[in-house]
Amino acid sequence: MTAPEPMKDAPHVASVLRLASGMQRSAAIVTAVVAVIALVVAFLLRGVPGLVGALVGAVIAGGLGWLGTWVMARTARATPAGVMIGAMTAFGVKILFMLVFLLLFQGTTLFDSRSFAFTMLAVTAAWIVGEVVGFVRTRIPAVDL
Repeated sequence: MTAPEPMKDAPHVASVLRLASGMQRSAAIVTAVVAVIALVVAFLLRGVPGLVGALVGAVIAGGLGWLGTWVMARTARATPAGVMIGAMTAFGVKILFMLVFLLLFQGTTLFDSRSFAFTMLAVTAAWIVGEVVGFVRTRIPAVDL
């Protein structure tokens, strides 16, 4: 009796996994650079409270950015529509969580809320730019004929 052959992945799985990896790597590099700049600027303009606010904002925004590519990698074996649904759901969750964090820390005295908000904005934008750069550099055709 022979062992059953393992199931082969659908053709899109390797592409999605490669894209998720490339996008995450590129986004992490761009985000780290922007986060360091934001930390320095926040410290110079607002002192230690600004530094703490920027650090909290960078960690939250970076973590939420990472969530999208993580979900993309975890849903890679689903149908292409399932991957898209996972990515869009992760995007919606990220926006909702950012709104919640901004509202929760709006009037805080724990750290400088402006540094927190501007760093979240800058790091989120950097993550998105990094994802786009990673997507383009991966050079996987969008249409397979």
